[in-house]
Amino acid sequence: MERACENCAVVDDELVLVRRVYVTPESWDRPASYQVVDEPELWCISCCSQYPYELVEDDEPADDEPAG
Repeated sequence: MERACENCAVVDDELVLVRRVYVTPESWDRPASYQVVDEPELWCISCCSQYPYELVEDDEPADDEPAG
């Protein structure tokens, strides 16, 4: 079964589990902000090199795996 990047949809065998990060720079009328999305996604290396993310650690359970 082919797997595709959940960000750009390119088919790739080497995908990594990440959490998307939204970064808003500081402006004259608002402070900078940093928001991490809870749901992990599979991303290709290209997307990881272009967009902010946090790597999901190996010891964290995936959403479809029971914890414990």
